[in-house]
Amino acid sequence: MEKPSQHALAIAFLNAAGVFEDPVAAARWWAVARDGAPQAFQPDPESPKPRFDAGLAAEMRALHEAALEAAGTGGAASQSAMAVMSSGLARGSLRLAGAPPSLVFSASDGPGAVLFPLAHAVATLLCAGNDRLRRCASPTCAVYFWDGTKNGSRRWCRLSCMERVRAPGRRLQR
Repeated sequence: MEKPSQHALAIAFLNAAGVFEDPVAAARWWAVARDGAPQAFQPDPESPKPRFDAGLAAEMRALHEAALEAAGTGGAASQSAMAVMSSGLARGSLRLAGAPPSLVFSASDGPGAVLFPLAHAVATLLCAGNDRLRRCASPTCAVYFWDGTKNGSRRWCRLSCMERVRAPGRRLQR
C-alpha cells in the first residue's frame, strides 16, 4: 500500500477550493504546497521559472476542476477533463539524473513548471486506485483525504468533523 504522504500534493490540490481565482493566491498556495508536500521528483535547475499571472491561474483552475471531476467519479471523468490533465502532463518530462539516480522533471515552459507536477501528482493518485481516496462524511465538509487505515474504514477528514456530526446525537441520548 502507498504511503499517504505520497499523495499529499494531489490531495492538497483537490482541497484547494477557490484558491485559483487570483494569481497571487495561486502563487502563495503553490509555494506552500510545493515545499510542504514530499515529491517523488525534483525540478531541473535549467527549467524555466513560472510567472503567476491570470493565464496560469486560469490553467490551474481548469486542471483543478478536471481533477475534482476525476476524483468525484472514481477516475471515470469526461474526455474533456482527461484532455485537460493530459495537456498538463504534456508540459514536462521526467528523466533520471545523478548518482544515486533520482527522478528530475523538465518543464517545457514557465507554466509547465507548475502544471506538470500537479498533473503528475493527480494522475499518480488516480492510477493508485480510488478505493482509498475518500471525501469527508460530514455533510458540511468537502475535504478529500487518503484513508491509510489498515481496514480502510476511515470516514472523517479530522476529529473535529466527526465530533461535529456525532455530538448532537449524544446530547439527545441523555
